[in-house]
Amino acid sequence: MKPPTDLDQLLTQTPAKDNAAMERVLAAARGELALRRPVRRWRTQAVWLMAASAGLGLLAAVVMLAVGAVTAPLLLARAPLLAMLVGTSAVCAWGALSPKGRWMRRLGVGLAVVSAAALVLARGTPHSPPSLPGWVCTVSHLAIGVVPLVVALFALRGAFFQPLRAVVAGLSVGSTGALLGELACEQDGRHVLSHHLLAWVVITVVLVVISKSLKPRSYAP
Repeated sequence: MKPPTDLDQLLTQTPAKDNAAMERVLAAARGELALRRPVRRWRTQAVWLMAASAGLGLLAAVVMLAVGAVTAPLLLARAPLLAMLVGTSAVCAWGALSPKGRWMRRLGVGLAVVSAAALVLARGTPHSPPSLPGWVCTVSHLAIGVVPLVVALFALRGAFFQPLRAVVAGLSVGSTGALLGELACEQDGRHVLSHHLLAWVVITVVLVVISKSLKPRSYAP
């Protein structure tokens, strides 16, 4: 029978040095430093994410107004909700990429919940029956979110994976489709809940899953 291990003795012993392992670690570190990769500031990446999400949604609004797909009175009527979505997108993007943005991430989640509730409650009874099936809204929201999704994934690789960080980045990306829905859809709150918000949730989940599977470029906080 083996004698019991003396824990105090183990704690006071100096661990054996593995010179070969140390050399491999140093060689890998020197190789990374020799690449001289440019350091991208998180603020710059946050601005890019805001431009790709909220900016893309606002650009869609301008284009739709220019071609007559929406009217100026409609834009004015939806302005408070659009402003709320843009603000939510900006807070989520900034919180997702800020190294010390934990409180902002929580604020972003709260704003997203409030915005989602406002989108549903603000809808009245539609004046005419829908001309397209409801899933068209879901697909279009997911499609317009592809560009900001790619931007968000690229930016998130600059730090180690954190679930809340990925969630708020996904909420920022999903706000793009929500903006489009406020411009292009006149259906009731039930439709918004089952198709618009569904797309928002789906694209957030997709971003979290993909972000977790990607190898980060840096393990910074």
